[in-house]
Amino acid sequence: MSTTAPAPRPPARSSLGDRAFLGLGQTAGVFVLSVAAALLAVLAYQAWPAVSRLGELKVLTSADWNPDGGAYGGLLFVYGTVATSVIAMLVAVPLGVGAAACLSELAPARVRQASSFLLELLAAIPSVIFGFWALEFLARRGLAPAFDLFGLRHQSGEGILAAGLVLAVMILPYVTALSFDVCQAVPRSQREGSLALGATRWHTIWKVVLPYARPGIIAACFLALGRAIGETMAVTMVIGNAQHLDFSATATGDTIPSIIAKQLHETTPGTPKRPTLILLGLLLLVITIVMNAAARLLVRWASKPHLVRTREVALIDAPSPDPAAAAAQAARARTRAARADQVMTAVLWGCQVLTVVPLFLILGYITYKGADKVTAAFFTNLPHERPPGLYHALVGSVTLVGLAAAFAIPIGLMTGVLLSEYRKHRLAAPVRFVAELLGGVPSIVIGVFVYALLVSPFWLAPGQKPWGFSAWAGAFALGVMMLPVVIRSAEEAMRLVPNSLREASFALGASRRQTVLKVVLPAALPAIITGVLLAVGRIAGETAPLILTARGSQYLAKSLSDPTPSLPYYVYEFAKRPDEASKNLAWAGAFVLVVVVLLLNIGTRLVAGKRVVAAARAD
Repeated sequence: MSTTAPAPRPPARSSLGDRAFLGLGQTAGVFVLSVAAALLAVLAYQAWPAVSRLGELKVLTSADWNPDGGAYGGLLFVYGTVATSVIAMLVAVPLGVGAAACLSELAPARVRQASSFLLELLAAIPSVIFGFWALEFLARRGLAPAFDLFGLRHQSGEGILAAGLVLAVMILPYVTALSFDVCQAVPRSQREGSLALGATRWHTIWKVVLPYARPGIIAACFLALGRAIGETMAVTMVIGNAQHLDFSATATGDTIPSIIAKQLHETTPGTPKRPTLILLGLLLLVITIVMNAAARLLVRWASKPHLVRTREVALIDAPSPDPAAAAAQAARARTRAARADQVMTAVLWGCQVLTVVPLFLILGYITYKGADKVTAAFFTNLPHERPPGLYHALVGSVTLVGLAAAFAIPIGLMTGVLLSEYRKHRLAAPVRFVAELLGGVPSIVIGVFVYALLVSPFWLAPGQKPWGFSAWAGAFALGVMMLPVVIRSAEEAMRLVPNSLREASFALGASRRQTVLKVVLPAALPAIITGVLLAVGRIAGETAPLILTARGSQYLAKSLSDPTPSLPYYVYEFAKRPDEASKNLAWAGAFVLVVVVLLLNIGTRLVAGKRVVAAARAD
């Protein structure tokens, strides 16, 4: 959060327009709080039948999942979630922290900038693309031959190991970027003191930088773990979807998000299966909230001024009383330190290279498989036409993203106004806290919430026809995902507007409403647009919530109340089919989706870069 000075006090008079403007901000803030409260309440209410029969259903004590036979043991999915997340953390944390240390302490400025850009692109790739790449490349062309080499039984390389590895690739940018930030925050005096005492660069990193940054790195790991636990599409596509417990190295399995995505829409009200799946979703939500809250509390604790730490650096062993022996001992210590410095410098650079290699592997493979499949018919035809295309999915994606933006941008902007311009308002602190937590909610949990609210409403009487999948439901789910990003970017953008502009406006007799509308928002508009583009880029590739809300059809949706196809959903659907025509459509769709999302992120970065340059020139 920005540490800008408090907003200046406006004139004491308050017109009807000012009160109405504040009312809009309050309404937006209350809406954000209501969405979060409704999310918890709906999930808890829908899960209560399973909670009340927890011992009978053995949801968390049995691995026997056979709803048709009356078995609802969810321990299998808990194990799959834990196993894939542990594998991801074991791979991503050493690589990410090593890459962060390299970027912070060793890399020149140009390499640092290029690596940061590549990591942003890697983080922007939609999860369904990660899943498709992991299925076709990582599992079938990477792990499967390795398993064959060692004589291990496997299912085309799919399984928990493959899911864990693709999760590691997905969370690498988060671990690296956040760890880099906290390493950069280590005071320069700490490094200079260590180097002045004769420590090598590696010794300084190991004994000074990393211990000082440890709380922030742990917080980054918590955030990354929350991201890994809640991931749906990539895991669903590569884990093998086997509903039996197997602890072997090549085992297939399932996770909580993947089983919800595959089976919740097939359930009927009144049966134990639906509340059991929603209970698992509620458990997933609680875990991710705890992870995110713990990470944020840890960051705040570590950033307190009184926790500034100093480190003593031991450079050589205790000297010998014999001067000649002491000199020899010091020489040996320097040799060992220099050798360790060379080796670990190479290791850190290796970590840095390995963090960006997956981006080139993914983009290269998607381009190789999909670029030549993109024809004019892809943009004009439907799947059943010849040649086939995904015109209906492209139109559906634009419709869903447009509706979500129309819903989220005004509410997010007014909430940002409340947080930035009315900072002492009693709603500001709880709204900010809830918005931050809402940003960490897994997309599949938001899909479950909207499914129980707008697709198969929980208040309908038994036997009453559900409302069904629709663009309204899909757009609402995507809009809820957009809200935290828009709120945060709007608040930060307005906080960066110099207070001198507000003071000048108040001095000329303008009210707070006029100052915000005529001065603050125009000054902050470029940064707000950047945040909106980031939010659009995030939801443009989302698939998990659309499986439970909009789904799709082979035709254009006749109205917003009908099932609405989308490009990410059809990449997921066609990637699973065995026929070559569907696979080709999936590759073409994946290529187009990657290009759109990356162009949005590159454009956002360019806009932000121009804004920074312009500000620097103005100064």
